[in-house]
Amino acid sequence: MIPVTGTLQPPSDSQPLTFSTPVPRCAPSVLGMGCCAFAAIGYTAANACLRSLAGEAPMVWVGCVKELVTVVVVGPWVAWRIWRGLPGLPPTQSLLALAAVGLAVQTFGNLGLIWSLGVVGLSVTIPVALGVSLAASAVLGRVFLGETVTRRSIMAIALLVASIVLLKAGADQGAQLASAGPLMAGLGVGMAALAGMSYASMTVVIRSTAAVAAPVQGVVFIVTGVGVVTLGPASLWQLGPMGILATPPGTLNFMLLAGGLNLVAFLAITKGLHLLSIVQANVISASQVALSAVAGIVLFHEEPNLQLIMGVVLTMVGMMLIERSTEAEEVAAAV
Repeated sequence: MIPVTGTLQPPSDSQPLTFSTPVPRCAPSVLGMGCCAFAAIGYTAANACLRSLAGEAPMVWVGCVKELVTVVVVGPWVAWRIWRGLPGLPPTQSLLALAAVGLAVQTFGNLGLIWSLGVVGLSVTIPVALGVSLAASAVLGRVFLGETVTRRSIMAIALLVASIVLLKAGADQGAQLASAGPLMAGLGVGMAALAGMSYASMTVVIRSTAAVAAPVQGVVFIVTGVGVVTLGPASLWQLGPMGILATPPGTLNFMLLAGGLNLVAFLAITKGLHLLSIVQANVISASQVALSAVAGIVLFHEEPNLQLIMGVVLTMVGMMLIERSTEAEEVAAAV
């Protein structure tokens, strides 16, 4: 509460009267959950764009353009901060860690996710990637950051993991997985799981750099900049200058839209990680499972079934069971 002092007009023969009115302030945990929920919507929309681009353009070119949007938007801010003598990038130790995890995320995470979306579809790829990321984040957060996982959070995670299993079982009945064939389907699910592992590593590194007040924009710039530096030359080698210039405008627009949505969502989840523990942030972000199921049904005509509906319900229940942490408020004070 922030007290606000004002003055009332009293009778002329008396002293001025003062009053204090408490102004409510949004709790850091509430803001953090809101950021993570907003990020879930943004990531779902970005993944839907990537799903629609399957087969339309090489995945290295899609990944490069998607990351280039963030570099172009955030890069000038970072340069201006550095020119003014202000911190624009994380400290050297955090910078190297972010660059290393950024390379893993681009190689195994983003490219793996794009490829998996084209093979087994939205309803399978996102549940698998989020489920692995959720479990791995909890383990890595406990091991490297010493975060406490409460019983209530464990229950929420169990429900969400169960929902992911149900959603995957529902997707198994769809035509997308069946038409891929057993071998390709297995590879698609495996690549989605590998993407989840890389994303879990990224969340832990972001969380650790947030503890030393690393600029959010600097974190985003490093991770996406690694993608441009690595995927750009790969795209040029694969397509050549003329092939890049021959990209259809509609395809390019979807690539740019995916990049813009990804940027907004990444900023939101990074802020959320400042305010919540890794487990809490990822549990809320697991609502992408439900959103992806809806997007698959509405946009890509995937057939709903009992497993899909049960998975969506369990996801919502798991989100409601999430428990707030006082540690997150201490982290917010350093932001």
